[in-house]
Amino acid sequence: MKKNNQSNFIITVLICLTILCLLNSSLITKQILIYTKLFIEKLFPSSFLFFTLSTLLIEFHVVEKLNKLLKKDSASLYILMMSLISGFPSGSKYIKELLEKNLITKTTANYLIKFTHFPNPIFILGPVSLLFSSKKYSIIILISIISSNILIALINNPKEKNQLQTLTKEIKPFSKILPSAIFSSLKTIIMIYGTSIFFYLISTIINYYLKLKPIGYILINGLFDLTNGIFSTSLIQNQNLKAILIILFISFGSISIHMQTKSIISDTKIQYKNFLLGRIYQTILAITVFFLLILCF
Repeated sequence: MKKNNQSNFIITVLICLTILCLLNSSLITKQILIYTKLFIEKLFPSSFLFFTLSTLLIEFHVVEKLNKLLKKDSASLYILMMSLISGFPSGSKYIKELLEKNLITKTTANYLIKFTHFPNPIFILGPVSLLFSSKKYSIIILISIISSNILIALINNPKEKNQLQTLTKEIKPFSKILPSAIFSSLKTIIMIYGTSIFFYLISTIINYYLKLKPIGYILINGLFDLTNGIFSTSLIQNQNLKAILIILFISFGSISIHMQTKSIISDTKIQYKNFLLGRIYQTILAITVFFLLILCF
């Protein structure tokens, strides 16, 4: 009965959305083109590059080789570092890939999903920094987000240790691995783009009809699509409030980020509730760290 009610609700929302899109076709078309331009120029290049490189490294058994070199498990470290430089939702993608290759256990995967939620540092120190009068805010935001994830990792460290895996398969020719890596990256990017633009359009329609005040407008944007929410904070003059909202959007993630993660980890033993808990913990910790740092600097 519950599933049936949920299905009916989704159908109702989709029908209403379809009607509203038909009534506002010119607005919708314009917004799709604006978001597509933003996605291609700001998000696609780095995502495609790092997704492809990471898949290639995994296929060439870099994790197993690091295990042998360092004499300890390197899978978690690899996921942490790659998700840090790639930006979300890369963490869930890398966790899924290593879990499917039996390089991490189910317990480790559910542990990692809690704290591998990072924005691309270049995005924070570049475009986001332009929203502030001083670059110190973007630096503090980045430190707050990274340190909150580290705290979650330390607090939730499981007793079960990840079991090391050794090289058991031959490496495929590069000519076969590269097309596969490219296809995998494009598949993930298309899913990210489609999910993001779907929820971006929902926020566009809501804002068009409700005519919300700046703070409500910003919160609606950030709830559905964090990139749009972040840049909407340009409407706010208070630097601290602007920074807190950006941390909120990044740490908790928007609905589109949550849907992307659920899609990536579907058909695996990674539980979405662990990702959700991680985002709640990170939001609280990141905002707390921000306040401590802003008092010091």
